[in-house]
Amino acid sequence: MEWIEQANKDSESNTEVMSFIEFMNHFENNPLQYCRPTSKYILDMLNYFGHDEKNEKFNLFTKEDLDCPAVYGQDRPEKGIVGNLKNFIEEGFNNKFILLVGPNGSAKSSIVKKIMKGAEIYSETEQGALHTFSWIFPIDTFVKGSVGLTSEMIKSDLETYAHLQDKEINAILNSELKDHPLLLIPKKYRENLLREAFADSPDYLNFLERSYFFKGALSKRNQMIYEALLKNYKGNHSEVLKHIRVERFNISRRYSAGAVTIEPQIHVDAQMQQITMDKRLASLPPSLQSLNLFSLRGEVIMANRGVLEYSDLLKRPLDTFKYLLMTMESSNINLGGILTDLDVFFIGTSNEIHLAGFKQHPDFNSFKGRFNFIRVPYLLNYIDEEKIYTKQINGLKDVSHFEPHALASLCLFSVMTRLRACQSKNYEDKKLSAIISNLNPLEKSLLLAEDILPERLDTESKQALRNGKNQIIAEFENENLYEGKFGISPRDIKNIIYQVSYENHNITFIEIFDFLEKLILKKNDFDFLNMTPQGDYHNPIRFINLIKNHFINIFDSELRECLGLVDERSYETYIKKYITNINALIKGEKVKNAITEKYEEPDQYFIKEFETSINLKEDSTKFRSHLISKLGAFALDNPGQQLTYTNVFPELVKSLQESFRNEQKKLIQSISKNLVFFQAETERDESIVTPMSDKDREAIQSILTNLTNKYQYSKQGALAILQHLIKERY
Repeated sequence: MEWIEQANKDSESNTEVMSFIEFMNHFENNPLQYCRPTSKYILDMLNYFGHDEKNEKFNLFTKEDLDCPAVYGQDRPEKGIVGNLKNFIEEGFNNKFILLVGPNGSAKSSIVKKIMKGAEIYSETEQGALHTFSWIFPIDTFVKGSVGLTSEMIKSDLETYAHLQDKEINAILNSELKDHPLLLIPKKYRENLLREAFADSPDYLNFLERSYFFKGALSKRNQMIYEALLKNYKGNHSEVLKHIRVERFNISRRYSAGAVTIEPQIHVDAQMQQITMDKRLASLPPSLQSLNLFSLRGEVIMANRGVLEYSDLLKRPLDTFKYLLMTMESSNINLGGILTDLDVFFIGTSNEIHLAGFKQHPDFNSFKGRFNFIRVPYLLNYIDEEKIYTKQINGLKDVSHFEPHALASLCLFSVMTRLRACQSKNYEDKKLSAIISNLNPLEKSLLLAEDILPERLDTESKQALRNGKNQIIAEFENENLYEGKFGISPRDIKNIIYQVSYENHNITFIEIFDFLEKLILKKNDFDFLNMTPQGDYHNPIRFINLIKNHFINIFDSELRECLGLVDERSYETYIKKYITNINALIKGEKVKNAITEKYEEPDQYFIKEFETSINLKEDSTKFRSHLISKLGAFALDNPGQQLTYTNVFPELVKSLQESFRNEQKKLIQSISKNLVFFQAETERDESIVTPMSDKDREAIQSILTNLTNKYQYSKQGALAILQHLIKERY
């Protein structure tokens, strides 16, 4: 039971109650904290959780919680929400309904949950403290004094009833709308008070003048109670405020306090019922028993001073949310002819299909002016996509092991299903247009996620593509068929992960593609499989081939590094030496030795070695003259630019790399001959005798150890991919 002591300490501030005068003292010391409409409160909450290192993203959305998964890659919708919050602050109230629109499973509801969760946590801190009030009606002895010899004499001149114990209280009436305590101050006095409090903050005062702190009033029931007590006390406001107990309240989605979700079923969101006949309230003072008091209830009421989410809003019949038109325009709701002020951040979700139907409705134009639509598409960055499933994969460790690149290959496939082929007509720059229109979906995915540029492009084209990346991202933004509207959903990817995990213990990208090759045959289950191919786009078979080749290349490179077969030559230095020597040879000049600083004859042996390395088949004299001419042309076209030989002669770099690959290939082929023997010894029976030598056995074991230690493969996974690589390449 040690937790009790800590729980008591943690609860002290959150269960704090105070009199109205005590609250006003707090307000005087820090008026900004105690005077925030919901839009400002949520914006402060987002800033409370901080930003990333680049100060571009809000940490709240990527914060892991047990009951609220992190949201990755949805920076633009999140910024759109923040932009709307800032607009609400300018307007003075939440005058737009935020509707998150996107395909099923694109994290719309998850974004809203993160906002609600953040508000819950923030409301429990000192910076995020929220307050409302209740009416306290003491037993008669506090008002009239006690009578009788056996009664204990109690003072009747208390300054407040806020701190009375339950046994000293006859009745408590709370404020269902969680009215702000400042609304207890009559409007004209409240205005003067706020102007004095924010005299040094004219911008914030300007905002408050448009908010309910200036324009608003108590809810109908609270106003009726205040007026009745004021009459009873002959106009003495101090006596009325004795009955006020200011209370702190916490936002809670679970208990529908300032964070409420309305599901798409048909029912009324707010309603009113009479409570005066309730026998439990017979102990109210006579001045209140004569009033027709009403109790408000419903999701809208519970969400006041917080967040109200309409899940799948457009699944509901239009008449069930028509009241939002007036509510967005005036920030109040009409209940039984009574206008009730609201301070609610309205946000909803909908998929594209229902929005398309809504746009055909005659009343759509009426709603369009009061709704702000924010797109939440599927992710187009496969690295962000990977983060979604990391927790799921960690939870499956006892069942399966995902090898390096396995999840990345699945996420690359998912992103490629969501892309469109770039259209040359959408780009004014003809050179950029030609480059972009030739990008395949893998190249486009790697560019969007990692700024990786295709190796086949020359330096100038790479620079043009790098500069045009933002144009690629924005190309289809304003079109109905935007990128991320279609494709495989994260929900489907999660199902794939479960299925692959229970079918395989070690999962490499080979197992992923085996599964995907079966999945792409199920055209009745996935709409994206029925899209008309445009070259490599909307072409799942090509996706698999492109990604498979990409990761085989990566593993091939990793294997060569584990073998120590890395080209140590500096291509820049190597090519420069060759060009310098052939230039001197053609001109009949000598070459300066960098070490001895003496001039020597061109190195004929080095020239022939270089030309053998690039597998030169044409006439060497013509080839050398062509290179020198190309060098001169580059110098004329680029005056003053620093000369980089690998940029001027990319074809030489490619030829040298291919030459080195051929040298490596022979060594890998020799290993491949012994791989079957190695597997027989280790996986089947260690007593099996094979013709493999100890040297070959140690070489393969060294490769597996390096792949395990350096790249985190398992032994089984490394062997499986190694076999596949040798089969495909060697």
